[in-house]
Amino acid sequence: MSEDVKMEESSTVEKELQGEEKDAKLLASVVPPLEAAARRLERSLGGGLRETESALHTYANPTKAVRRWLGTASGAAGEASLADIGAAAVALLDPKGSCATGRKLLAGYASSMQVDAKEEEVPTGYLTAASEREVEGWLLSLSIRLLIKSQKLAEALSLVEESVKIILGHLDIASTKLSTMSRASSSSLFPLLARMYRYRSLVAEAIGDVQASAAIRADMSTGHNLACLRRDVDSQATLLNLMLRDLLNHSQGKSFPRSD
Repeated sequence: MSEDVKMEESSTVEKELQGEEKDAKLLASVVPPLEAAARRLERSLGGGLRETESALHTYANPTKAVRRWLGTASGAAGEASLADIGAAAVALLDPKGSCATGRKLLAGYASSMQVDAKEEEVPTGYLTAASEREVEGWLLSLSIRLLIKSQKLAEALSLVEESVKIILGHLDIASTKLSTMSRASSSSLFPLLARMYRYRSLVAEAIGDVQASAAIRADMSTGHNLACLRRDVDSQATLLNLMLRDLLNHSQGKSFPRSD
């Protein structure tokens, strides 16, 4: 009897997975890959597409969900250009919502025709509070990665600094809410914040600016302390490795050029 139940449960799970794969393929064939990936995350975190003013949705383990999604979304981002990322931000993020700052930064990479066309549409397709902050951080990280590949390091450093401030701002707002669920749901931003810390350190190291390295060194220590208080294991591990790397580089004279 128990074996029959297990077989029925396994077959049900397989059918659900097959259904999700079909929905993902159908969605990818209708909308651009970046938008399709973002809307998959929206569904994973329990959000709808029309409830832009609704309260934050909750998920049993939002951090794990975002980590898993980041791995599956890498394929959608592989062929994306800065213009594609900007167009996705314009299509997905509400210009009057909590992600307006990130949207404005990313919209600068989209063509003016794409922005004008979207602004004329009725804003019913924007992401909800369930996933808009995570998608904003993801799109910003994709732009930073492309700028690094293009050797536009100064622009990448400026964008990553703004991105860190944006995500920390979202976390600060969530921490002021009285609802424990609201604070717990903000943990989905931890993997993205850790990614921003890593990109910032890599860009600063590539530029070789003494002042930038010194400023980031002090900020990493503060960030690690805050990550410990938030129980953000992603940022804790990332920052600890970055601080050790910086310490080794500094001891070998790589961070700061020797006077001789």
